[in-house]
Amino acid sequence: MATTIRVSKELLQELERLKKETMTKSYEEVIKKLIREAKRLKKSHFGSLPKLKEFRREEIDRFD
Repeated sequence: MATTIRVSKELLQELERLKKETMTKSYEEVIKKLIREAKRLKKSHFGSLPKLKEFRREEIDRFD
């Protein structure tokens, strides 16, 4: 099912540029690629010290 969406001229130009850069055949492919990239976890989401051991609380971690 095809649907029409309204975009600004600036966004259309950006989509055209990305379409050429990524050598995709359609705007739909460009948009799908952008969505996949947005959903992918970035390296920063894994923390700056990925080899650091997991933090575990002690049984008594508060002062009374």
